[in-house]
Amino acid sequence: MKNVMLIYPPGIMYQRGEDRCQINIEASAANSLRACNDLGYAAAILRKGGYNVFLKDYMAEKADFEILKTDIEREKADAIFISITNGSIFEDIKITEKIKNIFPNVKIILKGALFFNPEESLFKELNLNFTDVLIGGETEFIISPLFNAIFNSQEKLKDIEGICYKINDKWIENKVNHFEDNLDSIPFPARDLMKNHLYINPLTNKPIATISTSRGCPSSCIYCVSPLISGKKVRFRSVKNVFDEIKECVDKYNITDFFFKSDTFTINKNWVMELCSLIINSDLKNRINWAANSRVNTIDDEMLQKMKEAGCYLIALGLESGSNESLLKMGKGTSVEQNIFAVKLIKKYKIKIWGFYLIGFPWETKKHLKATRKLMFKLNTDFIELSVATPFKGSKLYKMIYKNAPNREQVLGKDSFKHITKGTEYLTAKELKNFRKNTLLLYHIRPCFILKKLTDTNITFDLLRNYLKFGIKMLKNSLF
Repeated sequence: MKNVMLIYPPGIMYQRGEDRCQINIEASAANSLRACNDLGYAAAILRKGGYNVFLKDYMAEKADFEILKTDIEREKADAIFISITNGSIFEDIKITEKIKNIFPNVKIILKGALFFNPEESLFKELNLNFTDVLIGGETEFIISPLFNAIFNSQEKLKDIEGICYKINDKWIENKVNHFEDNLDSIPFPARDLMKNHLYINPLTNKPIATISTSRGCPSSCIYCVSPLISGKKVRFRSVKNVFDEIKECVDKYNITDFFFKSDTFTINKNWVMELCSLIINSDLKNRINWAANSRVNTIDDEMLQKMKEAGCYLIALGLESGSNESLLKMGKGTSVEQNIFAVKLIKKYKIKIWGFYLIGFPWETKKHLKATRKLMFKLNTDFIELSVATPFKGSKLYKMIYKNAPNREQVLGKDSFKHITKGTEYLTAKELKNFRKNTLLLYHIRPCFILKKLTDTNITFDLLRNYLKFGIKMLKNSLF
């Protein structure tokens, strides 16, 4: 029986296991760490296949390489599966080198959106000498045949879509040609192997579980790779399947706070209404709290009323810009007027709002930035994040930026807070950086914003402490 380790490696805290929002937690304004679901899914599948599985989030536990080394020795690992992000890739690769230098026979598999149908140039930009396999497709449908091929029949690697593997030190790429529709066939994450107490909802100070509800996005935002790596067709889990996972979290793990992960949770009103009705008519009513994301043009009164009754306490909105010109050019498919209407509608039901904004697109001037800041202050959402648009490989934005400037500073190893685009055609990177810092600072030190937090009807000592902690982090990032 083979021994497999599934890990988030030591290093800076990134939102790993994500396709599009690979957030640098330390540099963000208000993001908190989510559970390591991608490891949990892989663990559940491999354990079912007869493997001895060890799962650990070294990043969240703030454990260093020496602890990882000790664990590898103790577990007698035959293979190590590592979840990576674009921003952490170079540090992750250093970890693989350290591992291979000490344990040369251990198979190392790197998984991340970066490896989805990669360009040939990627293999030149990265030192992958210490890696055996790359996973860019949907891990849950790949991992079982992959590990069986690695350990039992390597010639079968050629039949697995969404991976890259070596033959005589040459990388062979198997492109993704289709997406699986039956998401209900995926087992629930092995939460018994996950340290759920590491992933806390800052608003309640309780463990929060991430539950994936659908995959795929029909939108055409130029900065996002989700339609590429998850498909433009939205694939849903059945309502019953999602409900059963919620029940398992509550009954088995005593987790009552949830984040429903999808590209757009509210994209199918009937699906949302059915899930909410199932919760409302069960013993989960008034026992669970959950957050989800939405597009501003996919919600209405009836849906929000039902969501609130079913336990929704927060909705994250990709508001992006206060300029209709920018919204049009970035392919968002929404307008400033829709942003304003949606926020007003959600506030009517006293659901908290997390507004996400993007700056730094090639065409943007100070006029566009000022319009975004004006909208941000006007909407006055409970939480905000302001990022610099990152041209991830494969996105339309990447092609736009690098088409006429192939020698420009590359995106690898960078994230939305490291300002890697060298500015816009009209603004320098320094101007974007200062605008972000100053805007976040001005937004959060307003007396009306602080008073709103202090007079929150749900305020507790723990919540006040968390607000203070995030405030200190935001101030530190803004000032230094």
